[in-house]
Amino acid sequence: MNVTRLGQTSIWLLLAFALVLLRLGYITLWQNEASAAMAQNQRLSTIDEIEYRRGDFLDRHGQPLTNRSENVLLVWPDVLRRASGTDDSILAPRLQALLRQHGLQSALTGSIRRSLAARQPFILARGLLPGQMTSLQKELADTDGIYALTLRPRYTTDTPAVHLLGYAAADSHGEYHGQTGLEKQYDSVLSGRTSARIALPLDERGQATGTLRYIPADSASQSLNIRLTIDQSYQAICEEALGQRPGAVVLLDSQNGDVLAMASAPTYDPYAGQPPTDGDIYLNKALSYFPPASVFKTVLTLAALDNGITLDDRPEAFTCTGSITLPGGHSVNCWKNSGHGSEDLCSALGNSCNPYFVALGQQLGGELITEYAYRLGFGEQILQGIDTATQPNPDFNTAVPADVANISIGERGVRATPLMLARLMATIANGGKMPTPRLVSALQTEQGAIIQEFPTAAPRQVVKTSSANQLRRFLTEAVQNGTGRPVASSLINIGGKTGTSQNFGVWFAGFFPADAPRWAIAVYIADGESGGGDAGSVCREIAEKIALLEDIANRSAV
Repeated sequence: MNVTRLGQTSIWLLLAFALVLLRLGYITLWQNEASAAMAQNQRLSTIDEIEYRRGDFLDRHGQPLTNRSENVLLVWPDVLRRASGTDDSILAPRLQALLRQHGLQSALTGSIRRSLAARQPFILARGLLPGQMTSLQKELADTDGIYALTLRPRYTTDTPAVHLLGYAAADSHGEYHGQTGLEKQYDSVLSGRTSARIALPLDERGQATGTLRYIPADSASQSLNIRLTIDQSYQAICEEALGQRPGAVVLLDSQNGDVLAMASAPTYDPYAGQPPTDGDIYLNKALSYFPPASVFKTVLTLAALDNGITLDDRPEAFTCTGSITLPGGHSVNCWKNSGHGSEDLCSALGNSCNPYFVALGQQLGGELITEYAYRLGFGEQILQGIDTATQPNPDFNTAVPADVANISIGERGVRATPLMLARLMATIANGGKMPTPRLVSALQTEQGAIIQEFPTAAPRQVVKTSSANQLRRFLTEAVQNGTGRPVASSLINIGGKTGTSQNFGVWFAGFFPADAPRWAIAVYIADGESGGGDAGSVCREIAEKIALLEDIANRSAV
């Protein structure tokens, strides 16, 4: 009897244990299925922290020129639409009003509506100041679908050197490729960057279920950074001085030829992604050809000094009466109708006297002028690190006096880019040693490891040191007492030459500090009236700001 009861008890315990196991299994299976269903119904909507998955352009100090951190206002259209309970016809004006309320650049309502309709996260506003960032974060704390946060857009509201860098745009597969400038030339090197992601968790209805998350990038990046010779501080100074006046500025290290700044105006929005057909806003004027006007007179001066051929050793001093007539009857006027009177080479250069240099050109001859034009870099535009265009140059009939006269004053038969004229000034400032302009210094990994270096080429002597030094003194005198007087500064001594073309803009090309040059510069203004007044004022502003930045300004004048 006891055995029977024991057996029955054991059976009941086994049945009870089996029921417990079945219950646990059911609960576990149900919960797993429910959890799986919940996980399936929740997803992450992500955007890249780095807007375009491309390597950076860095300045000479390693500071990024692209992919720089920027405070932005980011919108998830579907989430915001559901959270606000409104359609785009109401939501778009509200977003526009939000921008105006916080002093941000107001986008057109139609543009906002198109971005909302695309249903992809988009940046509504860029360049938020710290105060705007704080205010918006507080105001939007309880609003899903719009966030003030920090991202790394490819281009910011103040991206420097846009003509030089160029821009990238998406292809039909959503992959970004360079379209112009360095972005295009180094596309294969820049592509392949990985990015951290900003993620927003959403439920099956597309509503936000939590706060933004940060997902770190993986380590499979294949892209490289490109280190340039550009100095970001100098670039900002040059762009500010040039403004939106159509023209260009090139600033070189006068000793080694490194491009420290290159600006072209008017600028354009790198996000436009349009073909370069809208006027000349996409044209990099710093690398474009224009008549050098009277700046070319420095070439004749070097040829004269090198070869001992001047007008100054004649029995009577050269006298400018306001014009000069060639044997064939071709007449060239001086910009000063009454003439400059008696002149030597130094005063004629300072006065930018056309008759003197026409006469000097006839004495030098077209062949010698051509030789020195080639010596001084007019035959080829060179910039290490980027492909540049070269025009046939100079191009004139050396046997025709009128052609020789025209090239002698830089009007016809010769073209130059701002880069070429900056290089000419660097040669003069460097004792007749011509440097090779360099733009790209190295390719390196994200971690800074150098993959490839582009070393500076050694300058080569192209004219006599004595000739270059004497011309440097002439050009310093030209700023103190000649056509360059508007460029004279009490903060820093500047030397250089003005140029005013008849139909193609104005120039100032020079160097500073004049007594021990460190920088060579060329400024071109397409619609200017005076080389000294228009281009020269830009040069003076740049030189003074750099002098203050580098603490070499004449402090007694500050």
